[in-house]
Amino acid sequence: MPFGEKKDVDGKLIDFDAIYETLIREAVEGAVMQKVGGPTIRCIRCDKIAEGGWVHKKMISHIFDDDVAVVDLSTLNPNVFYELGVRHALRECVTVLLRRVGTRTPFNLAGFDCITYDARTPAGLAKARRTLSTYIANGLRGQVADSLVHEVLQKRRIATGPAERIDPAKAQVFKLRKAPRKRISVLTGDIRHVTGIDIWVNSENTNMQMARFFDRSGSAVIRYFGAKRDRAGQVIEDTIADELAVAMGAVPSVPPGTVLVTSAGELTNTNGVKRIFHAAAVHGQPGVGYRPVPEVETCISEALKTADSTDYASEKLRSIVFPILGAGTGGADLKDTVYRLVHTAINYFEHRSSCAVSNACFLAFTNRERDACLSVLAQAEVDRVAEPAR
Repeated sequence: MPFGEKKDVDGKLIDFDAIYETLIREAVEGAVMQKVGGPTIRCIRCDKIAEGGWVHKKMISHIFDDDVAVVDLSTLNPNVFYELGVRHALRECVTVLLRRVGTRTPFNLAGFDCITYDARTPAGLAKARRTLSTYIANGLRGQVADSLVHEVLQKRRIATGPAERIDPAKAQVFKLRKAPRKRISVLTGDIRHVTGIDIWVNSENTNMQMARFFDRSGSAVIRYFGAKRDRAGQVIEDTIADELAVAMGAVPSVPPGTVLVTSAGELTNTNGVKRIFHAAAVHGQPGVGYRPVPEVETCISEALKTADSTDYASEKLRSIVFPILGAGTGGADLKDTVYRLVHTAINYFEHRSSCAVSNACFLAFTNRERDACLSVLAQAEVDRVAEPAR
């Protein structure tokens, strides 16, 4: 926000220090935040930071690190617009916009929710304080993206980039109360670093056409690292894709939820994978791209059912890792998708406690996917256990 007294676009003088103290700070730190059920928050303005150093560097650090950003657009200040753009690029939520009554926001911001305040009367200030406190409290509870940048990036599966690598042996593991021998685990990071899990599930399209080697997808990773390569890294035998083509035969596509099985190619030697289960989780539409198949959670039950098949009894397939099916290039709603995937695995285990697989892992490529998995499991009939995934 601007500091001190500044003129708005109509030439009216506004005391922004007073706006900060009587509206923003009171809404964030005052009693009204408690009344709306919000948390205790420390409110800080960059010029008030009691530290040495360059204010702009500190400002960017706070824009990135802080749980909430409040942005006052009233003077249509270029500095404020720049800072808002930085925030929207760095954080998906909670960014709350304010403007003085009568402010005409530019076209690019016209579609955003923006709290209008009238500081000329005590009633106007009180109303704005309540609204601001409510927006912040609800935003922190819901964690819904309010950045258009992140809405786009989430659909391209690069919302926050790959999460920090975590050794699968340090997976977060949960024991089912109704099937105590079964486990649901959450792994975080890139599938290339997953080792010691018998089955990798590949989220594939209904045509079962694997992605190109250097595409940004799990299918591409599995295809490339499962292939035989020369010393220069060039593929000399496209092992998994060739086997999948044979499994398809002459048919152009399979029904949604279908699971086809191939070997793991070179991944057996490098990562200890026994089998790749290719699940038809998305289908393509000309001019649109890929979308999740209806009832994408069917892929979970079909994969577990396939592992139970007598065809693989001798292989002792005990663990399986699922990506967040349909939530990558498919662009499905993350929270809803994770809920359906996780609960399908739990229900399968509870009704088939003698099934071959004893540990179903969900691979979160980003921290956002990990948090969604843990949120669902926190409400499920499971208990956290301190043991590695196996």
